Amino acid sequence: EGDTITPIPPMKASPSRRRSNRQQQNQQQNNDLVFNPYYNGAPDVSMFKRGNAKMIHTNNGIIEIIEEEPGSESDFKDPDKHRSCLMSKWVLVGAILASLCSAAAIGLGIIYGVRARNAINAETDLEETTDGDDDYFSNYPRPSPGFDRDTLNPTFEVAMQETRAQVLEAALSYYEISDAHTYSFEEDGNNIFDTPQQKALSFMKVKDGHTLDSETPLVQVCQRYALMAIYFALGGSNWASKGNWASSRNECEWEGITCTELSVDDITLDTISSSSTRKRELRQINQQVITSIDLHNSNLVGSIPNEIQGMPNLKELRLFQNQLIGDLPSGLFTLHQLEKLYLDDNDLHGFLPEELGDLMNLQDISLHGNQFSGPLPKSIGKLQRLTRFWANGMFLSGQLPDEIGDMTSLRALYIEENQLVSTLPYEMGNLEQLQDLRIYGNVITGNIPSSFKKLVNLEVFYMDSCQLSGGLTDFVVRSWVKMRDFQAFGNNFNGDIPSGFEDLPNIEVINLANNRFGGRIPQNIGKSGKLLSLNLRSNRLTGTIPSSLAMSTDILSIILSENDINKDGSSGISGQIPEFMGDLQKLKILKLHQNRLQGEIPENLTGMTDLGHFTTHDNFLQGKVPNGFCDAGNPTKTRIHLNELTADCGKPGEIECSCCTQCFSSSLPASPRKGTGKG
Repeated sequence: EGDTITPIPPMKASPSRRRSNRQQQNQQQNNDLVFNPYYNGAPDVSMFKRGNAKMIHTNNGIIEIIEEEPGSESDFKDPDKHRSCLMSKWVLVGAILASLCSAAAIGLGIIYGVRARNAINAETDLEETTDGDDDYFSNYPRPSPGFDRDTLNPTFEVAMQETRAQVLEAALSYYEISDAHTYSFEEDGNNIFDTPQQKALSFMKVKDGHTLDSETPLVQVCQRYALMAIYFALGGSNWASKGNWASSRNECEWEGITCTELSVDDITLDTISSSSTRKRELRQINQQVITSIDLHNSNLVGSIPNEIQGMPNLKELRLFQNQLIGDLPSGLFTLHQLEKLYLDDNDLHGFLPEELGDLMNLQDISLHGNQFSGPLPKSIGKLQRLTRFWANGMFLSGQLPDEIGDMTSLRALYIEENQLVSTLPYEMGNLEQLQDLRIYGNVITGNIPSSFKKLVNLEVFYMDSCQLSGGLTDFVVRSWVKMRDFQAFGNNFNGDIPSGFEDLPNIEVINLANNRFGGRIPQNIGKSGKLLSLNLRSNRLTGTIPSSLAMSTDILSIILSENDINKDGSSGISGQIPEFMGDLQKLKILKLHQNRLQGEIPENLTGMTDLGHFTTHDNFLQGKVPNGFCDAGNPTKTRIHLNELTADCGKPGEIECSCCTQCFSSSLPASPRKGTGKG
């Protein structure tokens, strides 16, 4: 006491002169060490001078005597002074320990109180965030360059955020999810929230209340991140269907998401950290993985992000009837488990890439109603499990690839109304499972290959409005024993109509209008009894109306008009209108104009109560239109069904018709007769 304490410049104690706490405590009674009553939080190690002794002051409040100068020993060897010093020492020790314990208790109370409060706030915030509004990012201040990323989230501990960041980066790196783990983790100040990928990462690190730690399977981390990237890229806050999205709930509970429990590799951050190579033996675990996404007609707006590849077990993707734009992302073609892909009725564009052939498990693809252009990729031949390819109404161009014949499971091919300029590949005859073929509205030249005889399962054939030419081979048509609907109008076919149509037991529709067929109509064309529509308009047919049509009692439409195509008598259907037509009670359309028919219109035709269109002009008919068509007092009231009734009634001496909607004379149309039109 009473000695002057004179600080000297701080210095670090030599390692050889330091003693451990345990050594210091064991030697306290020898007075080598005494507690420094003047400790007040000085630098880590400082040297003080007390009397003739030099002492080292350390963080734990202990000073170490490192040297004694002459004359200093007598102070410590005096028994009274020694006893007094020891008593003072222990009093000070007790006081200091009591203070430290009190401070520690108060500090722990504050820490646990804050943690408890923050945990409650975090849970409340997560419940309130979400049905998926990304506006919560506006609640955080915009960071400046060099900011501490951990200050963004006031509700989670720094250590937890860092673990989340490590797990996310490990997952995206391991599964090679684009370059998101590089450009998104290296935030560049004001741009941290500017991309969907960065928003997704920030959500999962900062706001997401779902468990995400070093033991979380990385496959789950990736699929959750991929969904959040889709959410932010496609305007998730405005979706029509977004239940539970961007919430703390498991992603399998989000609206439109279907998960399946599959056996997957148990890859976690821990397993990666403990292994020096990716090629390691991993145990299999049962994990809920995303296998289906259905967000059709949900007001999705924007481009599909490449991060969709983060769901490698996806089997079905239904995003049709939205406002999707841009090219198809390359990540889409890494989803090798994909079986059904529905992107129709959007505004997607670009070429269909060769990588499309990498989706070898694909069974059904629908792309129609978009802006895709360019040729069909040759790689589609690799899609040997595909059953339906729907790509009509776009801007596809070029040739049909020969490889199309390798799609041996194909049952429906819809590529109509594009800009294809091609012939029909001979290899298409290999599509023996094909049931529905629609290529109309393109420039398809040449004839139908003989290999098409192998298409024995074909039921629907729409090849109209192309430029096909040549004849329809009888043995090819005859092989289509399951054919129901055959439409090849608007081409340049010539020759006779194949008699093979007579032997098709299921035929319902035959439309060969606007071609150059000549000769007679096959007399047994109605033999199946299932015919619903026959359209042979604008050809060069001759002969009479086949009596076999009487067997098709359910027929709705018969159009045989304009076969006297040149109006010179060189062609045209002749004979009389057969009376059996009056028995076709379901007939709605009967068009016979511009032929060489003779005689009178049969009276029993007025019994066709469903008839709405009946045209007879430009023939050689005589007499008058039966009163049943015009008599308002007719019990059947057939007249109210006739929307179109024409005849050669334009001049005296021609057909008499008091209710025709239009009268013709000398093969020229004339205005409806006054007072004899509709009504």
